[in-house]
Amino acid sequence: MINVISLGAGKQSTYMLLNALDGKFKYKPDLVIFSDTGCEPSYVYKHLDRIEDYIMRNYGMPIARVSRGNLMQDVIDYIDGKKSRVPMLPLRLGNSGGIMQRQCTFDYKIAPLRKFLQQYRKAYCDNDRIRLWIGISMDEVERISDSSVKYIEHYYPLVENNIRIDQIINWFAVNDLPEPGKSACLICPFHSWQYWSMLKRFQKKEFALACDFDDMIRNYPKLRNKTYLSNQLKPLRDIDFSQHPSLFPELIEECHGMCGL
Repeated sequence: MINVISLGAGKQSTYMLLNALDGKFKYKPDLVIFSDTGCEPSYVYKHLDRIEDYIMRNYGMPIARVSRGNLMQDVIDYIDGKKSRVPMLPLRLGNSGGIMQRQCTFDYKIAPLRKFLQQYRKAYCDNDRIRLWIGISMDEVERISDSSVKYIEHYYPLVENNIRIDQIINWFAVNDLPEPGKSACLICPFHSWQYWSMLKRFQKKEFALACDFDDMIRNYPKLRNKTYLSNQLKPLRDIDFSQHPSLFPELIEECHGMCGL
């Protein structure tokens, strides 16, 4: 069995990676993979660069980066007529507040990771099965799922050890390590009000990019209804996020368990 860490470069997966390399879990990782949608906030890529340098220097462990391309740019190209199709995002439909069918997580996170793993196991591991580590903590246990392919077994060490997000945050503080920000696509419709508020206050340039994208999707091709990033069904730039506290953890609706970690 090959132990592979799916690194999202957020709090949970960074904690999982560093503690796994220190032997704190019952297995040790053989491989670390970051599956890149191409449109994470800049602070995620800066953290990824730092952690990649740190574990290479201290553990001799590289991080494999895989990608299908830039999801946000591909959607923009589709809207502009430069692409004939694009995997759908779970955009909010203006007539009902319903959600479009979601394909983006599979096409931009899962599929590139599986393609790399297939090539790796054929080349180096005689087609061994994969134990894929996913950094879901006890706060988001609803997102746990089994693998849909036989050669991959999902493994949730944080849940196995009853680790919660507050423990993870405290661990970064106790070890005098910078706490990673939330890792997720800049344009994800599942972001909480707290996330949008943080982005608006501290990442103004990237919030502006998200607002521009939200404006572009209003008349999404082949749909009769307007689409939005926000479940308030109005432009992102016009929402007062301080008035809409979230009741659930960030990205709790993202049931694949591959985003926001």
